[in-house]
Amino acid sequence: MLTILLLLAVTWIGLRYSMLWLSVISGLILVAYLMGFRKERHAVASGKPKIRPIIVKRRYTGPASIYPSKMKIKVHPNWDTREWWERALGGGGAVAGLLAQGFAPKGPARK
Repeated sequence: MLTILLLLAVTWIGLRYSMLWLSVISGLILVAYLMGFRKERHAVASGKPKIRPIIVKRRYTGPASIYPSKMKIKVHPNWDTREWWERALGGGGAVAGLLAQGFAPKGPARK
């Protein structure tokens, strides 16, 4: 319902303000929407699934967990996963920002 009201409003705006192209486009979209809206809908299935579930009858024989009981993660503090060109563009943007500011600090305005 809201789609129909929106398309009607856009068509009216196009006619009201002498924008024929806007009213023609929105009118065509409105007609296409209404024609597609009136198609008959298919009946709902009887509630039974159309796809039968796959039942695996084998027993899993692998380890209980693929993760060790204790994990150690070493993280480099300057580790960056971006590509080289993304880092280069970021550096270029920082330099351009400094040049645009005239190397002024980012604090409160100076007196």
